[in-house]
This record gives sequence, C-alpha cells and structure tokens, in this order.
Amino acid sequence: MELKFSITQEQLITIAEKINSERMAKNARFAMLLHAFIVRALLLWIPLLSPLILFYFFLEIHTPETYIAIAICAIAYLIVWTFLLKNIAENQASKFAVKITTLDRTIENTTLPRLASLEGSHTVTATASTLTLLPPCGKSITIPWTKFCYAKQDDDFYYLTSCNLILFKATYLIAKNGDTTETAAYQAGLEYIMSHLQTDKIEHQNFSASND
Repeated sequence: MELKFSITQEQLITIAEKINSERMAKNARFAMLLHAFIVRALLLWIPLLSPLILFYFFLEIHTPETYIAIAICAIAYLIVWTFLLKNIAENQASKFAVKITTLDRTIENTTLPRLASLEGSHTVTATASTLTLLPPCGKSITIPWTKFCYAKQDDDFYYLTSCNLILFKATYLIAKNGDTTETAAYQAGLEYIMSHLQTDKIEHQNFSASND
C-alpha cells in the first residue's frame, strides 16, 4: 500500500506555530512552579532555619541567656532578611523570568528552520509488518508497527510517534489528503495504516507536534 502527498510551506508554518505555542505554555507552567518553589523557600523556610538551628544546639542549656540569645539571633536574621535577602529573592525571580522569555524567542526562531526539510513530496509505503516513509530528502525510514507508541491528528495530518529508546522519540507526518485524484484509494490507505496502530494510542484532537 503506497500513499503520496505533499507538505507546503504554509502547512509547516501552521505546525511551527502549534509547536511554539505548546512549548511556550509548558515553559510558562514550569516557570510558575519553579518561581513558587523559590519564593516559598526564601520567604518561609530559610527565615526559620537560623533560629531552629540555634534552638537545636542550645536545646539542653536551659538558661535565660540561651533563650535571649536565640531571640536576638532570630530578630537579627529577620531584619537582614527584610532588607537584604528578600530583595535578592525578588531579583533572582526577575532574572529567571527574563531567561524564560529568551528561551521562548529561541524556540520561535529555530522551529520553522528545523521543519523546512519536510517541505515537498512524500511517499509512504505500508506493509503487514512495517511502515516506510520517504521524505523529500530522499532518505527512507522503515519502522516496524510495534515501534509506534503514539498517534494524534489534526485537520490536515496524522502524527505518528515512534519510540526507539525510552528517552528518544520521533514524530512523522502523514497528510490526510494525498496528491492523487483517487480520494477513495488514498483514504483506504490511511485506514490500512491506522488499523495497524493500537487504538488506545490514537487521540482524535488537535496536536502540537515535534519532529526530531
């Protein structure tokens, strides 16, 4: 079973926008979690650390001087925190936000060039045991059906993800509309491909894809 389709630059721009949107949203969630952790650590845990340490070391010395010393150290620590450490925490949070913004710009600038090699004519050949993809570069890729671990779709493409290793995944595109005028034959080919994927690994929703 062989399918032929083309991917245009306009379609790649749309895919790149989805990728950027998903990755920036992920970065924003991570930034919020990390910022909350830093603020809680510096606003709550660290200010209590000094008096707790003093209390631990002087726990067995029950004299008025001991408790006075602990109180003086705690007050001094809180004064230092109010006028110095708090500003440091806020500055670090601001620097982190700037770094996240810079990372988002880098993502936007690199996504579309990475997808540029997908522009052009593609050929997909499906057999009982493997799926072979021939991109415009001319270097074919053959993947056993058992290696596909996930699949999603949007209005224009199916996105098939293969898992060669635990930490390495690659996503491949198959257009929903082919170059041929025989629409029924092309759709039959798509159904044949989808039938070889585990149904519990297919999601019918808009997908922000990544290509490795």
